Amino acid sequence: MTVEPGLPRRRAALALAVALPLAVAFPGGCDSPRGEDATQASAPLPSPAGITVTDSDGRSVHLPAPAGRIVSLVPSATLSLDALGAGDRLVARTDHDTATWTAHLPSVGGGLHPSLESVVAARPDLVIRFGGPQDLRTPGTLDELGIPHVAIRPDGIDDIMETLRLLGAVTGRGAAADSLVATLESELARVRAHARTLPPVRTAYVLGGDPPWVAGPGTYIDEILSLAGGVNAFRELGSLYASVSLEEFVARDIQVVLTPDPGRLNRRALGDARVQATGDALELPGPGVAEAAWRVFRLLHPDGTPP
Repeated sequence: MTVEPGLPRRRAALALAVALPLAVAFPGGCDSPRGEDATQASAPLPSPAGITVTDSDGRSVHLPAPAGRIVSLVPSATLSLDALGAGDRLVARTDHDTATWTAHLPSVGGGLHPSLESVVAARPDLVIRFGGPQDLRTPGTLDELGIPHVAIRPDGIDDIMETLRLLGAVTGRGAAADSLVATLESELARVRAHARTLPPVRTAYVLGGDPPWVAGPGTYIDEILSLAGGVNAFRELGSLYASVSLEEFVARDIQVVLTPDPGRLNRRALGDARVQATGDALELPGPGVAEAAWRVFRLLHPDGTPP
């Protein structure tokens, strides 16, 4: 991994944190309450063969045993660990993890370029991070310090399922991951089947802005729109997200505008489109994917057959 210039100046401070032992003893089993102190997280049993996974960056990562102390730098991964029954293994989170059950955990700052001193001080045996080139400092430093890490990229529906399987593997919760994936895929199939019985709805997902900032093709949002019976009016946008002129927006003959916060929109510029608030349903591609798809379905087809 490439390390950013200037990193050596930080090593002295990090070395002090590394002096803290990474191996700790945990009482109890995997059913410890989530609300306990982070140091009481459940300890998975070691495996003679260990665990080897390939992450989203194509790296092979080996763990001697299922991870018992996890720092999550990806909010959707935090929710996924909880859904797999491994939320009690978390020992640190980011500022963007807002679920009430994570409030007792220390924060390491942002998911990209977190406070590495805080990460190491949490004594993790695994760090879950964003894949890709946006933050080369974090994986490079973790490699130098000998802290295992796996990269995930929950960009689309298939990625969500792969992420769940990967997190299930590294936590020894593979059976739970397989069961959750099967349930989510079944629910998504139900959404798709219901949507196919109804006329498609020409839709735009507007993140905000004036002029509007919209979701284009190849995005998680675009996938959910299509699955729920919408036709993304900006499916030929040419980029994942972009700002479009009001003239171009009106010319698309949009029936429904979905947006996380209608208060941020210039409604007069949206023509006759019906504006519907999604809240944060599409903000975290994770274990709530089926719930998000059903919500979009109901917003697009308010008179459709309820699931």
